Amino acid sequence: MDYALLKRRIRGAAIEVFDPEHRSLCEDLIWNGRKPALKPRYVVRAACVEDVQLAVRFAAANGLTASPRGGGHHFTGIALNADVVIDVGGLDHLQVDLPSATAALGPGVTNTRLAAALDRQGLAFPVGHCATVPLSGYLLGGGVGWNSGEWGIACFSVIGADVVMADGELVHVAEDNHPDILWALRGAGPEFFGIVVNYRVRLQPAPKAIMTSVRVYPPSEARKVGEWAELAMACAPAHLEFTVKISAPPPEANAPAGAFVLAAIATVFSKSERDAHQVLDAFFAKAPDGAVQSVDVMPTPFGALYDLTSVSTPKGKRYAVDTLWSDGSFSEILTTLAAHYGARPSLDSFALAALYSPLANRPGDAAFSRIGKAFASVYTIWDGEGDDEANMSWLRQTMTALEPLSTGTYVGESDLERSGRPVTPHSPSAALKLATLKARHDPQGLFQPRTGTLAAHSPAA
Repeated sequence: MDYALLKRRIRGAAIEVFDPEHRSLCEDLIWNGRKPALKPRYVVRAACVEDVQLAVRFAAANGLTASPRGGGHHFTGIALNADVVIDVGGLDHLQVDLPSATAALGPGVTNTRLAAALDRQGLAFPVGHCATVPLSGYLLGGGVGWNSGEWGIACFSVIGADVVMADGELVHVAEDNHPDILWALRGAGPEFFGIVVNYRVRLQPAPKAIMTSVRVYPPSEARKVGEWAELAMACAPAHLEFTVKISAPPPEANAPAGAFVLAAIATVFSKSERDAHQVLDAFFAKAPDGAVQSVDVMPTPFGALYDLTSVSTPKGKRYAVDTLWSDGSFSEILTTLAAHYGARPSLDSFALAALYSPLANRPGDAAFSRIGKAFASVYTIWDGEGDDEANMSWLRQTMTALEPLSTGTYVGESDLERSGRPVTPHSPSAALKLATLKARHDPQGLFQPRTGTLAAHSPAA
């Protein structure tokens, strides 16, 4: 199949590198303001599953690599790291089956759209914390979402999928049909050897009350906050989500330049308002003195949660992100983050450290094979290309300081440009199984990324 035949047969659109709109289209496909150095030769915007199959067969017939693009939210821009980029953002069907509490979802369905649609029907799903991220890469990387302590990592709610394989065939995957492919799509991330065009997921009853309470502390209290949080979470139920956000205070605080605070944020996904109040009151009962601000229990439905998180990640900025799982001291994680945060080159950057209840839902056997009692992420955010090196260096220095505490990284928010790091998104056994499955299902390396993504603009680790 040549390019002319591809253009005639697809229902969507195909653009090649010589088309005038190619460059601007590629820029728009990546959410991050920091764009990949390499551009694909072809972009196929799929309007249907058959378009995806045609694009894969076109790539295979011409010895090209292929990559799916859902929302372009991975911070390394890996979606464009192929000769043929297949944009599946237009596959955004959303069909809920109430009797079975399941749904069929296109890869282009966003977290906020899914949360709102399910809420209207009294159902829920562990959707991601960023409103505009679609399910495509979110589920493929694992999916560390809202209330994952109770509902589990999102990919384990995937009970089936429709996948276009490297030969262009459409395969229906379930626990009893191609279970090896289902194993892989639960957490393989960029190592997956196909393109998911439909997810089938298990749903949960919607919580009757989602409520949040906050205590804000100065950085000098990092150790006390960490020690208290470990003791408090040891007795907390799985449906309590706890995160400390390290960031600049709001502008209305009129704080000195470079100042920052630690916001201890607890959100409970509860069966009643009474239960929510009881859980939050018990959790904060022995919180350290010295809070500079307290926010009493307030209702925070999914829409409100997304309003709160979206403020910190405006589109158009330049981003780099890295994460770690840890079974180490939460207090040490917080103090390490606080010690490095003061040296951040950009005041927009922030860090998060989450702590799970010991009753939290643990993942099963899958490519998603790294987890811990704590999860930390550093979001490096800046404006100009000239500041890339300073910000990337600060991110990597901060993560290097945390690595002795790490059990692994989360592929959905990993610094994949950094080479030679001692921790990885997959356990050794999972990585070996993934490589074996990839060799079996994609022997020609159709989904093998090219070299040189954003790394071309980044300093060495």
